[in-house]
Amino acid sequence: MRFYLIKKGNHYASMSIFEKIGAIGWKMNTMSLRFIFRKECWWAPPRNQDDNDLNKLAGIGYGTNHQNNSVRLAWVPDFGIPGMIKVYGYAYDEKKAGQKFTMAFIKSVHVEESVTGKIERRDGGYFITVQDVTIRMDNINADPNLCFKLYPYFGGNNTAPHDMVIELEMNG
Repeated sequence: MRFYLIKKGNHYASMSIFEKIGAIGWKMNTMSLRFIFRKECWWAPPRNQDDNDLNKLAGIGYGTNHQNNSVRLAWVPDFGIPGMIKVYGYAYDEKKAGQKFTMAFIKSVHVEESVTGKIERRDGGYFITVQDVTIRMDNINADPNLCFKLYPYFGGNNTAPHDMVIELEMNG
């Protein structure tokens, strides 16, 4: 697994240009993941309401812009339970009428816990699995064949309150 660092005050994880180039793919229908949220990923209390915005862990962007069409695993601390992280499925579809994104809670995991996940595009939907729980999210519009891996991103609106470390392995 690789360590991704999101520095205090930033949104983006540190990455090399080679990772960014290697993220481009074709007809990516399945992504398997293994990840660990390090203890820095949990904090309390929330600084403001925007701390409840979902942070992005990993996923697949379709076409040339993830803000047009993407599916991801997302997360936020469970501010009421020390050391717990809530994990969600998150899909964005620019062609969708009304609200462009949907999110669905999958399960909570402990910081420092090694977690497996999978994102699958099939049967007109996205099937997102974390450990033993699978959810289905609609995929109304056809995804282009050109795609790319999406890496850790902090936010929503807020930037990281302190340095965040996530261990992540993506295969797909």
